[in-house]
Amino acid sequence: MQCQAMCPSIRPGVENRALRPRISVSLRTILFIFVWTCIFLAESYDTYFAWHYREVLADWELNPFILWLAGVGGLASVFLFKLSVIIYSTSLAAYCHHRRHRLEIPFTVVVGGVYFMLSFHYWINQLHC
Repeated sequence: MQCQAMCPSIRPGVENRALRPRISVSLRTILFIFVWTCIFLAESYDTYFAWHYREVLADWELNPFILWLAGVGGLASVFLFKLSVIIYSTSLAAYCHHRRHRLEIPFTVVVGGVYFMLSFHYWINQLHC
């Protein structure tokens, strides 16, 4: 009750903006979210591309494992595999980021580099068509 006498503008049970902790996001976290959003968008476009050109998958797909998986389980198994891989890799990266593990940056650079090259490959092929 002494608090009310000293600061009449502060009422019990009512949160004051000046007393709320400020939420700040580090540049490291912003870059991490940006890179993984780009990775997710590249994976989404890759999946869309696979669906759009599903009749000629064997002609343009470079990954022999994906070709084998499509032959054995169909395109749905390829999409399920891609979804599980992107969920696992994003979760692993988020765990490393949260724990500030030393593999966070190399893992993000490798996965981001692979998807950057894939996006570059699609872009170059789009220019030639």
